Amino acid sequence: MDTIQAQRELIEKLVKSNNKFRGNEDLLEDFCSETYERSHSLFDSVEIKDIEGYVAKVVNTAILNVLKSNGRVRRRENKYVSTKEILINPMPVKAAVEQETAPAAAGAVDSFVYEIEDPKASFEEKIVRKDLLQKIVDIVLVAQKNNPTKEYLKIFFLRYVKELKQKEIAQETNLSQSEVSKRLVEISQIVKTHF
Repeated sequence: MDTIQAQRELIEKLVKSNNKFRGNEDLLEDFCSETYERSHSLFDSVEIKDIEGYVAKVVNTAILNVLKSNGRVRRRENKYVSTKEILINPMPVKAAVEQETAPAAAGAVDSFVYEIEDPKASFEEKIVRKDLLQKIVDIVLVAQKNNPTKEYLKIFFLRYVKELKQKEIAQETNLSQSEVSKRLVEISQIVKTHF
């Protein structure tokens, strides 16, 4: 067996056995390439059977690096956490009444419903970027200072830092869920006006 092929098989095996690989299978080639780049000089100097444990550690680092560069993880409180992804899962729409017509209808296009959020740039996506986080916090602090009764800072913290749902925020703040929703929209509009 050719040594390059053996190296590739070892790297691929270690990548697939890493727990961060699950859910990110589409990045297999990126994980393998990154791992090879980080360990190719080692492969040239040591036998494959002697370095499997070390390469497993390199795989873990390479996977984290690829996931960070693809925006799938971010660092929070000295650990990496997954960012939420929008998955597109087409589901055929069933017609209420089955049409039994001639072959002319056979060329009709099936309708699909996609489970995705509005494609507009969302406020939450901007928070993920670290360079904007401080600016956003500063804007919310000013909004809180200008409207202390609105509790913008507390609502912002509960929603975007603690990642609570509106219902949970309503319980924490003793507000109605509709009022929490309204204030989240206000926060979003305030932040958007400053960008």
